[in-house]
Amino acid sequence: MSDETNLTDKTAHTETTDGTASGSEGTKGRGLFHKPPRVGEETVWQLMYRAIYQSLLFIGVFAVVSAIAGYMFSGLHGIWSAVMALVAVILFCLSNPVLVSVLSRLHLRPAAYLTWFLLGWMIKVGIVVAVLLGIKDAQWLDPKLCAVFLLIGAAIVLAAEIHTAATSRVPYVDPPKRDRFED
Repeated sequence: MSDETNLTDKTAHTETTDGTASGSEGTKGRGLFHKPPRVGEETVWQLMYRAIYQSLLFIGVFAVVSAIAGYMFSGLHGIWSAVMALVAVILFCLSNPVLVSVLSRLHLRPAAYLTWFLLGWMIKVGIVVAVLLGIKDAQWLDPKLCAVFLLIGAAIVLAAEIHTAATSRVPYVDPPKRDRFED
């Protein structure tokens, strides 16, 4: 693909034989939601950053829609329900990509990695249970509406993380075949 121009691009852009881009566009032309050009190019941190960014985009839309819907259903109590649900969703769901990216930089053994990951999950579940128990008898919000917003927010973040996983480039590696009689 040496010295071929990209006809869909408005700027002069060529690819060299090693696959690197030359021209004014460079790697800035890749959108955030596009797949990386080569297998193995996306690191764990880049993947988790994209998961966090996409989740924040979806949560931003969810925050506006839930505040409007909360006001329509319960007035000021509905807005507070939306805010509490938003805080709980951010604490619970977005801490997962952050935890994975931090643990991957520590280069832990698999058992230690799994231990810290499960400890993080237990802490997150404890925080969400404490939030739910705290808002159960709260007079300043609508608990049922808050629970509905929590479920919707968790589903939105799950959809964003599934989208990130589905559009990421992960190499598929088959394990080497072993002979039965080799052992």
